[in-house]
Amino acid sequence: MEKVQQNVLLAPSTTLGVGGKADFFLVASTKEELRQGVQFAKANELPVRILGGGSNILVPDEGVKGLVIKNEISGINYSSEGKSVLATVGGGVLWDDFVYDTVKEGYWGLENLSSIPGTVGATPVQNVGAYGVEVGEFVREVEAYDSVKDSFVKLSKADCCFGYRDSYFKTEEGRRLLIVSVTYILSSEPKPVLNYRDLAERFKDVVGTPSLLEIRDAVIKIRSEKFPDTKILGTAGSFFKNPIINKSEADELLITYPSLPVFSQADDKVKVSLGFILDKICGLRGYAERNVGLYEKQALVLINMGGATADDVKHFASKVSEKVFEKTKIKIEWEVNQW
Repeated sequence: MEKVQQNVLLAPSTTLGVGGKADFFLVASTKEELRQGVQFAKANELPVRILGGGSNILVPDEGVKGLVIKNEISGINYSSEGKSVLATVGGGVLWDDFVYDTVKEGYWGLENLSSIPGTVGATPVQNVGAYGVEVGEFVREVEAYDSVKDSFVKLSKADCCFGYRDSYFKTEEGRRLLIVSVTYILSSEPKPVLNYRDLAERFKDVVGTPSLLEIRDAVIKIRSEKFPDTKILGTAGSFFKNPIINKSEADELLITYPSLPVFSQADDKVKVSLGFILDKICGLRGYAERNVGLYEKQALVLINMGGATADDVKHFASKVSEKVFEKTKIKIEWEVNQW
């Protein structure tokens, strides 16, 4: 393919700002270009990786063997379904651009997910969530390219098997599917979700239902107080997942740390606040070594303070994990995907 480039540095295409070169690199603006890219890789026996906004990945210093395809498939199309609205969006559309468009159009559902970096195609993979809302709640259908069968397929919400920061697309079988578009079901009637603590506090004195734009602006303000500007500091947002543990384990922790925030889950499980653990129990907010640290305003956020390597990030993340285990006996997992 004429559009395939060689030896392209990937660090500038990630928000963490680390990582080496891709042997081959392709920007795909259409479904057909995506398909042709995969076929080029097959013909040359190259593994394939898909890059969106680069906001949730750690690229190794030695680079990536094979072909990296940057998904830039665009387009936002709305259609009515009773009092609901279906929004079909290209996988390469910037997520926050799309969320802003839904707010501008007056469609409810995704406003709590404002200001999250990355592209639309990544949101079902990670089942992105924030402030009491997860993307999986609103997915009607995902269109994907099956790289094994060389065909385009559609998956229902049930097919996606959404879980906490998890989905079918993260399974061995699901990784063969490259997302080209997502259809979300939204509401033309007000359906605010304001029970998350930060949002509840912002709107406690508001009479009536706040507008979509007011909620979006509040979310953006809250996030700006917790997350660094990626133009200044490299970051992939929340680097670790909030742990889900047995209720009995949580009860033991609550004896020692009674103010630890816990959230009930299915099957007698409990989600605990890792931000609280890192900050209040381990005292790691603002902790740094060399060029890598935990953000001074939010301990869940790992930052590249300039000049860090992928190995620096991995080493630092391992030390943080060890410190959490020493204090709580909890083994924490990355939310960021390691290539």
